[in-house]
Amino acid sequence: MIHCLLIKVSHNSRGLPVRSYHTLTCDELTLGRGAENKVHLSDPRVAMHHAVIKRLDDGQPHLVAIHGELEVDGAQQQSVALTHGQRVMIGPYQLTVEPAPPDVDLAVSLVLAHRLPDDYQDLKSRTREPLSGAAAFKRRLALWLAGLTALVFLGLPLAQVLISSFRTTMNEQPMGFDRVWSPGRISTAHQHFGAQCANCHQVPGQRVTDQACLACHRDTAPHIVDPALQQHAFAAKGRYFLHGGVRCIECHSEHKAPYPLVRQYNGVCVRCHGDIKAVNPKSLLPDIHDFDHDHPGFKLSFKTGPGEQDVERIAQADKTHLKENSGLKFPHSQHIGLVQGPGGMSDIRQLTCASCHHPEGKEMRFAVVSFKRDCLSCHADRLEVGPANATLRLPHGAEQDVINVLKAGAPKQFARYSETLKSDGCGYCHDMVSPAKDDPLPWRVTPLHITQDWFSKARFNHASHRTQRCQSCHAVEHSESSADVAIPDKLSCLRCHAGSSPKYRRIASSCMSCHDFHNPHVSSYGGGGANAQDVAPQPR
Repeated sequence: MIHCLLIKVSHNSRGLPVRSYHTLTCDELTLGRGAENKVHLSDPRVAMHHAVIKRLDDGQPHLVAIHGELEVDGAQQQSVALTHGQRVMIGPYQLTVEPAPPDVDLAVSLVLAHRLPDDYQDLKSRTREPLSGAAAFKRRLALWLAGLTALVFLGLPLAQVLISSFRTTMNEQPMGFDRVWSPGRISTAHQHFGAQCANCHQVPGQRVTDQACLACHRDTAPHIVDPALQQHAFAAKGRYFLHGGVRCIECHSEHKAPYPLVRQYNGVCVRCHGDIKAVNPKSLLPDIHDFDHDHPGFKLSFKTGPGEQDVERIAQADKTHLKENSGLKFPHSQHIGLVQGPGGMSDIRQLTCASCHHPEGKEMRFAVVSFKRDCLSCHADRLEVGPANATLRLPHGAEQDVINVLKAGAPKQFARYSETLKSDGCGYCHDMVSPAKDDPLPWRVTPLHITQDWFSKARFNHASHRTQRCQSCHAVEHSESSADVAIPDKLSCLRCHAGSSPKYRRIASSCMSCHDFHNPHVSSYGGGGANAQDVAPQPR
């Protein structure tokens, strides 16, 4: 790319030079008599495409001849390096390289050094036109073509829109006349009704409304959970957007295939989140402009109960409270690498993360760990009581079921076996609690609250990171407690990801790389409430 300051020098009626300035930015700066050239030289002694200014392999701008001649100090040259003070004749024009201001790469001046002889105009006036009447024919042809263009691209499409019988007839055809108004190909998501323009363009001549989008996308969740705050933030006329409030088209550009329907542009998000207090003065969110610069550290969602709302958000910087109370006893350090199986020293097994964590789906989300699938092969003996010749196998399930089998299978040893299960059977993997006074069971297992979605306000695709080892992001080799949280923090992500612009050995990551505009945890526009800090789904 060349940023060039072009200075055209002419002379006024008193013969004094007059300089006009133009800034041009392009990969190649063409000069010639043709109107399509970046620099138009109207003198007939200049070729239609005379020369071009471009960078050669050395990275410096050069003037290269195309169909004309370049003269430097009376010698013809094919290519001239444009250094300070260099002068080149382009036909009758003199090009001079001048000192460039700081904001441009090159500054050149052009002056007509050799004017046409005085008899040129007289000679031109006495020249006979080779094709008499050609101009009149061209005018008639132009009028006919203009009428045909108006008929095909204006008259027939309008007739199809305004005349119902004509519209009905054309709807049965594979392509109607209104297709000529389409600015581009329809996106893949809408191709199943792409020929039915009225689905989106409900009123001819008017822009597509949000109601037309919501007629199909009824289950699309809002950006903000609180309906009142949603209305306030996105209906602020003239605050951020041209047409008063935010429309679907602000982020979804149709007729741009093969480009995606969703605009991957940080500026749309920064319009609000760059000054979040202007949208909601009560918001506790900070202003965010770029992931690499001012995005806050992450917050993790901890499951604290059986309900969907039983979630606690804890910042990763808060190491004191960053502990998972899942109800399990699980040391990762004893489940990675070579471990001894239930068969003793002759049963050595190689365990990896994939031994217990099974990916599913195209985003490689992980299935919930199952005792029968992932634990039973190594820990079956924890559900067995009694001597080798009279072993009693117990089910893995509700406490009442375990106690019933124990009473039925070993009534005399019930008290001893029950205590064994509490300390070294069920209690080997589960936290145990003492029962209430009126509880008929001798012990209870602490209910499990295992977090499956740590980033509930963002999304993470493991499939995009399949080339990395699990331990690159999850440091669990030395974890001795299930309370340890091995979720990567922001600094871990910044080792490979940058903000909106790529950095050395780091890829560019926009807001949409991790966030969905439509809150995935809300099913309808009217559902749920919101706290002041929940202005938008954010990993904090």
